[in-house]
Amino acid sequence: MRLIRTVLMAAALSPAAAHGAPVAAPGPGPANPTPADAVRLYGEAIAQRDPVKLGRAFQPSAIAYEIDGGTVTATYQAQWKARLAQAPEPSGPSTPPPTIERIDAGETTALARLRSVRDGRPLVDYVLLARLAGGWRIVGTLRQPDPAEDPASAAGVAGVVDDKFEADRRWDEAGLGETLDPRALVMSVEDGEFVAASVAEWRARYVDRRKTSPGARFEVTSRLVDAQGDVGMARWSFRTESGEWTDRALMLRTASGWRMAALLFVREAP
Repeated sequence: MRLIRTVLMAAALSPAAAHGAPVAAPGPGPANPTPADAVRLYGEAIAQRDPVKLGRAFQPSAIAYEIDGGTVTATYQAQWKARLAQAPEPSGPSTPPPTIERIDAGETTALARLRSVRDGRPLVDYVLLARLAGGWRIVGTLRQPDPAEDPASAAGVAGVVDDKFEADRRWDEAGLGETLDPRALVMSVEDGEFVAASVAEWRARYVDRRKTSPGARFEVTSRLVDAQGDVGMARWSFRTESGEWTDRALMLRTASGWRMAALLFVREAP
C-alpha cells in the first residue's frame, strides 16, 4: 500500500501532471527476460504457426539444424518463417509445447534441452541462447527425432571439446577446423551486441595468433556434456590471464565425426 501511495504522489507532483500533460508509461522491458522465456516463445511460434513470434524468439542469423536418418538439413530464419506462414491449420488437437528438460545458463549465454512429440515421434531439441541488448534470443537449434540412447554419444561430444583444447594450446587452425561443421558460426556477445564470424575467419585468426604466441595458456575449471543419438550440447569454462571464459556449443554427429554446429563464447564464469 505504501508503494502505491508513493507512486501516486510522485505522479501528482511531476511537472507533466501539474500542467495536465499525459504521463508517459514506463518503457517495455526486455522481450525475453530469461532463457526459458525465449524457449517458451519458440514453442508458441511452432504451435501457433506464428512467424512473428519466431522472430522474437530467435536472433536473425540463427540456423536450425536437424538430423533424421543420417541426413542433415539446415534451415535459416527466412525459410522457417515462410513455412510457418504457409502451414495449414491443424486437423486435430494442437501440439503441446516442448518440455524444458534442462537449462544450463550463465549471465550471458545458455543451453537448453527440450523434448516434444512431432508426427507421433519423440523429438529432442538442443537450443543455444544469448542475452542481447533486447533480451534473450536463440542463436541456434539442433534437433533429432527419436534419438537413440547411447553412451558413445556423450563420449563423442567430450572428444570434440578435448580436440578444441588441443587446437587452442597450439593455435592449430587445421585442428580447429576439424572441430567445427563448415556452416557453423563462431559467436560472442559484446556490450549486448551479437558478434559472429565464419569458420574460415576463425582459422585465419589462429594463424595470426601463432605469429606472436605459441598457444593459449589456460586452466579448465568446469565442463558439461549432454548428448543423445546424433545430437548434443557442451559447456566448458577455463581461466586465463585475462579472466574466466565460458564456451557453449551445439554438437552434431556428421559423416566425418562429431562437430560443433554452433559455438558461443563470452568472458564470464559458468
